[in-house]
Amino acid sequence: MARVAFATGGVDPATPNIFSPASTPADSIYHLSLFVLAICLAIFLVVFVLLVYALAKFHRRPDDDGREPAQIYGSNQMELAWTVIPVLIVVVLFLATARVIHAVEDARFPPGTTEITAVGHQFTSCISRSAIPRIPLPRTLL
Repeated sequence: MARVAFATGGVDPATPNIFSPASTPADSIYHLSLFVLAICLAIFLVVFVLLVYALAKFHRRPDDDGREPAQIYGSNQMELAWTVIPVLIVVVLFLATARVIHAVEDARFPPGTTEITAVGHQFTSCISRSAIPRIPLPRTLL
């Protein structure tokens, strides 16, 4: 096994990997996962930069007398921003995912292919296609 992994550059071709898609649906799912990863990375960077800024700006100073600053309650702009921005992010992710799922589900089979349905149960499995219904599979093929 180690020899095979070494010969192929460390990637076992029998192991599925999201970063090396081997089919058309896998390729579109791969691009969707990169898009989601980029959005998550952008959110992380924004939160990290704001956190570092707040720590640098509002740290305790040596001349601090220990009194609390004037308390300000409510800001409609801030409340609107931290409600609308996450909703927009979720809507964008939903629409991108729905587009990919729709494309994968409605993809046409290439000419000359046969649609096969494999059903697995606890101790047996069946495979079927349009012409031959339900062929039980021997245990060695699983």
